Amino acid sequence: MKTMKTTRSMLLKSTLLAGTFAATSLAAQAQEVTVGILVPLTGELGEFGKIVAEAVELGVAEVNAAGGTKCGTIRTVVADTGGNPETGIREATKMIESEGAVALVGPTSGVMVALVDLAKRTKTVIMSPYAGTITLNELGGDYVYRTVSSDLGDGAASGLWLSEKGYKRVALLVQNEESTISPAQVAKQKLEASGIELTDYVVYNPGQPSYQAELVSVLANAPDAIYLAGGQESGVTVIKEATAGGFEGEWLFTADLAVPEVFDAVGAQYLNDRAYVEFADADASLPEFKAFEALYKEKKGGEPGPFAANSFDMANLVALSLEKADACTGEAINAVIRDVADGGEPVGSFAAGKEAIAAGKDINYEGASGPLALDESGTPAGSYSIQQAKDGKWENVKFYPASAFE
Repeated sequence: MKTMKTTRSMLLKSTLLAGTFAATSLAAQAQEVTVGILVPLTGELGEFGKIVAEAVELGVAEVNAAGGTKCGTIRTVVADTGGNPETGIREATKMIESEGAVALVGPTSGVMVALVDLAKRTKTVIMSPYAGTITLNELGGDYVYRTVSSDLGDGAASGLWLSEKGYKRVALLVQNEESTISPAQVAKQKLEASGIELTDYVVYNPGQPSYQAELVSVLANAPDAIYLAGGQESGVTVIKEATAGGFEGEWLFTADLAVPEVFDAVGAQYLNDRAYVEFADADASLPEFKAFEALYKEKKGGEPGPFAANSFDMANLVALSLEKADACTGEAINAVIRDVADGGEPVGSFAAGKEAIAAGKDINYEGASGPLALDESGTPAGSYSIQQAKDGKWENVKFYPASAFE
């Protein structure tokens, strides 16, 4: 599975880079502004990096089809972080210094946190569609933004679901990484407040060939359910070993496992009807999401994956900020992005926002992922979905709007 994922990711990266170079040559005489797409195309989060990169490119294509921004068309450059913070810093620096990027979109939680100082020092906006880490609750809000809610919401949604299911005894298995620890901490607090017995809280390091040592206590205490906050590679191993060890309860996974590949890797028969996954999700009833979904199906084929709507929104927020700003710089984007996201005439597309700005109006970009009013940390409120494993695929069973956590 790892080799196939790596190959697909490398092909995607090559395709995206080729498209970038082609766009550059065609528009060589035209004014343009550069946005960096900084995502994991390889590693445990490679499947999500692919979704994010494609959705951002879709958004950029729509912006350019509408005539681009007053700073010109948007040119994208792509780099693979592999989910590694050091790689992220190196690639981000190249994008800023060599490519002149005014904004970087797509970093994962660990990479996003590592880039905060660079973003502020170079006055470059960074934005993520899935970096929910609670660390950004303190660090975000100035050059640092996201189109997804904080992991406080993810943890609350997970805790609410586990409570509603009526489990009496729950174990928590948590991968030792930024993006998995923060929602697990909140879920733990919610479960304790609900009176559910926590049989174990185990933090494990990824990259191990086996997690049997971590599972000994968990399986011995026979929980009704296991909350697994893990990456794709480690998560698959944990699920297989727990199943082989006799675990017959149910699962709740965090977003990293919300991909179809997990069924082939684990075996659908071990997940069907007893595994659930929780992730930040758009409200499918909103007209803005329906328009995005139709566009995605037309241009890409198939359904948009997790965080695709959030990624599409990043492209539009950056473009609308450039349209409204007094200059074509990261500093100018930073000065107006909150105004674009909230406080004026509602618009659901770049084209509509561009027209309203030209008419001298303030705008409020209503995104495909939902309302994007940004709090002090540069974070919007969020809604969440719970999906269940059914016949070898994930199916929606519960939706929690942002109002459920007010």
